[in-house]
Amino acid sequence: MKFKRLILIFLGLLFSACAIKQPPIEIDHWRVVPERTGPPRTNQLKYWLTQGTISVTSPFDTKSLVYRLDEQKYEKDFYNEYITMPSEMLATATRQWLNAAGIFEFTVNNGNTLLPLYLLQGSVDEMYTDFRKDQTPAVVFTIEYYLSITDGVKKNNVIFRKKYTMRENIGDNTAKSIVKAQQIVMGKTFTQLENDLSKEVNNFPKP
Repeated sequence: MKFKRLILIFLGLLFSACAIKQPPIEIDHWRVVPERTGPPRTNQLKYWLTQGTISVTSPFDTKSLVYRLDEQKYEKDFYNEYITMPSEMLATATRQWLNAAGIFEFTVNNGNTLLPLYLLQGSVDEMYTDFRKDQTPAVVFTIEYYLSITDGVKKNNVIFRKKYTMRENIGDNTAKSIVKAQQIVMGKTFTQLENDLSKEVNNFPKP
């Protein structure tokens, strides 16, 4: 009986030692915030914009990079994560881009106490890397933006609405290549959003 107990104790210590020697799981963290270059636009609207919330549809509302493997199957990469939730990351990226664009006098975040005339919100429907067998590996990104006026006068206060879908092939299957492609598609999306807002800015209602 004592011998069996000694054997059990020895095995327990052996397993514990093996567990201690196992290296910790390393997780890489990524930030995707494309930077606008070039001078601001000249047709500046003398009112500020508040960058509101950007919602992200499941299963893309996660810090993990998401891969699409077939028509119904998606997979999360738990070893590669965004530094923050995609909703926060995209709201920050959009605000910084539009602030640099200069269409509005300035663009502030949603937590600011300033009372805005205009509010921009968004909804992400797709944010994944396409690894389906019949597709070239690529990053897919779809977002719909809503610009509304907050003066309380208009019954239908949405004055601009548009959906953008982008696809960018990746150089290889590494997370670094995927994040680089995401940076490109977001930059293209923000460029189109900027162009569309610039075309419509003179038609936006004023107080």
